[in-house]
Amino acid sequence: MIYYLQNTMIGVINLKNKALSTFMATAITATLVLPVSTANAASNDSPLNHSIQIDGQVASAKTKGQTVTINNVTKDKVLTSNGQFKISQSLKPLFNTSNKTALMNAEATIVVKNGEITSVTELTLTKAGTNNKAVYFNGGDAEISGNLTVNADYVKVQNVTIKDELIVTNRVKKAITIDDVTIGDTITFKPLLTRKINWLNVTLKDIKFPDINLERTKVHVTSDKTISKVDVVGKVTAFEVTANVEKLTIDVEKDFSLYGEGKIEQVIVKHGEKVALDSGHLINKVQVDDKKASVKLPVANKNELSNLVAIPPYVTVSVNGNDVLTTEKWTTQAERTAFEYAVSSARTVANNSNASQEQINNAITQYRIALTVYQAAQKNGTKYVYGDKSSLQSMINSIQYVTVSWNNGNDVASYTPWTTQSEKDALTSAVSSAQYVVNNSYASQSDITNSISNLNNAITVYKNAQKYGTYQTSGDRSALLSLINSVQYVAVSWNNGNDVASYTPWTTQSEKDALASAVSSAQSVANNTYASQSDISSSISNLNYAITVYKNAQKYGTYQTNADRSALLSLINSVQYVTVSVNGSELSSYTIWTTQSEKDALVSAVSYAQNVANNGYSSQSEISSAYNYLYSAISTYRSNHKSGVNYRNYVDKSWLTSLINSVQYVKVSANGDGTDIPYYEKWTTERAKRDLEKAVQNAQSVVNNSYASSYEVTDAINSLDKAIRVYKEAQLDGSKR
Repeated sequence: MIYYLQNTMIGVINLKNKALSTFMATAITATLVLPVSTANAASNDSPLNHSIQIDGQVASAKTKGQTVTINNVTKDKVLTSNGQFKISQSLKPLFNTSNKTALMNAEATIVVKNGEITSVTELTLTKAGTNNKAVYFNGGDAEISGNLTVNADYVKVQNVTIKDELIVTNRVKKAITIDDVTIGDTITFKPLLTRKINWLNVTLKDIKFPDINLERTKVHVTSDKTISKVDVVGKVTAFEVTANVEKLTIDVEKDFSLYGEGKIEQVIVKHGEKVALDSGHLINKVQVDDKKASVKLPVANKNELSNLVAIPPYVTVSVNGNDVLTTEKWTTQAERTAFEYAVSSARTVANNSNASQEQINNAITQYRIALTVYQAAQKNGTKYVYGDKSSLQSMINSIQYVTVSWNNGNDVASYTPWTTQSEKDALTSAVSSAQYVVNNSYASQSDITNSISNLNNAITVYKNAQKYGTYQTSGDRSALLSLINSVQYVAVSWNNGNDVASYTPWTTQSEKDALASAVSSAQSVANNTYASQSDISSSISNLNYAITVYKNAQKYGTYQTNADRSALLSLINSVQYVTVSVNGSELSSYTIWTTQSEKDALVSAVSYAQNVANNGYSSQSEISSAYNYLYSAISTYRSNHKSGVNYRNYVDKSWLTSLINSVQYVKVSANGDGTDIPYYEKWTTERAKRDLEKAVQNAQSVVNNSYASSYEVTDAINSLDKAIRVYKEAQLDGSKR
């Protein structure tokens, strides 16, 4: 019998079947447990003794060690259910006392030599953390010579090498983080066989090309590195991945939905019924092996590209610029032609219904490169219009004075700029001199140019003299200022709308005056450095009410005209103003701003365009000129956008938090048609619920972001409010009786 085992052992070494190898190793180990008399009966040189030595060597090489439960970890020893053992040098980082909590009651398979743990072939972590405090397991770059199994929630595994699999069991239901871990095989998520399954959030950090075997539904994986392969199998119905993926294979039993964003090189649908791939991912290639599967492909987003090529920002073509005004730009025909080619190429992609998202993104990139080159080639013309005072008058109109302080800024709020009276007087004097030149009908172009230079210098000196006050006030005015800036007036009719074009809204002068009065009152509160938060909140409420009354009073004119104003009106409606500031120091880094003069220039252009649009007698030529003038003003205004420089600007998020807390979910119909929901209850689809959950997550991230600007908070409120309305509209009554 011993010789038979010895011959078999030689073959066992080359066997790849683990189960058979384990069985044979067990059998070999069993043969080593011999009666003492039998062992002594054989001589040292006998075949029997030689067989035992070989059997022992192979058994030692094949052994997986002993399975223990870890009770405690000290500096030099591990206390287990089988006794205490010393720790080899290579495993000391693994059994560091900093891992004591994570290793408490962990199950491990260890190899022990001379009372010292030399290898860990299996390790199962069972200690759970909480949402506020995770359990950390830091391997210190040590190796587990087999599988690591995580069998508890809120665990963070980091800095460890796992020779085989990292297994996440069905006891992990909320979250797990895997950071800087080297995995020899795959990350496997075991199925959770319950009717109600919540999303499991998985965070992968600094893991190079991980492979994932997904047997569990509703897993959300985020990764800062590209995931090489994801295999979705079995009863999985939903998977969300926020990362780049090289290959995603879907082999499921029924319906499946993909969520998330990132770039996926290849998707292979091996099996499934209804497979929805219309997520936010950029998918390069889709291969469908199951001909019976109904696959919904992602829709390419062309909005940005379409907007870019809609109205290219062309300038005048000239040979040398002598025929172009000094206030206008020009390029050569060759430079214009090069840009036109880029525009044409981008439009071809925009008009191609079969264009992939990657082709669209490439077209956007190429267009932007061409636009940068085209804009760099633009030069100002050299043609002067004698006695042109428009630039000087525009500069005078752009002057914005700040508060005068009589106490070195101590009487001015900390977010309000100020100068001394003498500094303001110096600018006032320069403005007066400039205005004199404007009013002088005999002023030469040289006089005007000199006056522009002098006034510009005076403005620069005045701005450099501005400082912020030191008086502290806690009133947050960002929402009020944003509301004031959002006010837009419509045309005023003096003949019950008969003098206003049929496509133009109008009110009476008294209705406009009522809103203007409310705006003026709100601006007074915003400018009042002593205004309390209660004053500001009341002003917001009053102005909102005035805006609502004004909008409800608007009607469309009755005058008919044949000139097409649709493009001009669309351009006017597209205008969006940003915050006004002197130097951006009081604004969050996420807040976009311009100076008042830069805003006023656009306001003036909008007013001019609106007057042309409202004029029932405007010709098509006048409308086209107004369109070009406004488009140029918008481009100039956008080029002047700057980011704030205050990285800790307080923003009120209470409304957003209240909206998040108001969200209420209804049941999800597993059948997808409400037949499993009682008739007296509401239901939605899984996708509808998931869309709202995503909106709530995005809103919560804004709440948690201490650097979020007031605009981001406002956008989050609007987005979540819209998502809630869409979710409510998707709710239906159940049909189960």
